[in-house]
Amino acid sequence: MKRTIFFSAIILLLGFGIQSFTSVPAAVDPVGTWTYKAPTAPDGYDAGDIVIAKDKEVYTAALKFGDYVVKGTSVKFEKDILSFQVYLDGEYISVKAAFTDKGIKGTANYSMGEIPFTAVKKVVKK
Repeated sequence: MKRTIFFSAIILLLGFGIQSFTSVPAAVDPVGTWTYKAPTAPDGYDAGDIVIAKDKEVYTAALKFGDYVVKGTSVKFEKDILSFQVYLDGEYISVKAAFTDKGIKGTANYSMGEIPFTAVKKVVKK
């Protein structure tokens, strides 16, 4: 009986010890400027920036192609997924982006189909 209690206590302590060494992934912060590449997108839209900001609890998003900026609507960020729409060239484009510790992997859907893209966060020089 004493032996069973002793081994149970050891296993319990080891469990807590191992748990303290495993790291819980931190939530991804989407705020910032992300440089994207979409090789299959039409010319002029195949590269640019996604600019994400947060004011209080409200996120905003915009696509930037050189000096041209298109603000996003219906912006949501839940469970490391950002979604929004932009109105571009006469139609709405739905953007969905999954954030990881390595960057963004997403899709843009419009009348001609789905365009995959990837993005990395721009490093701010101090």
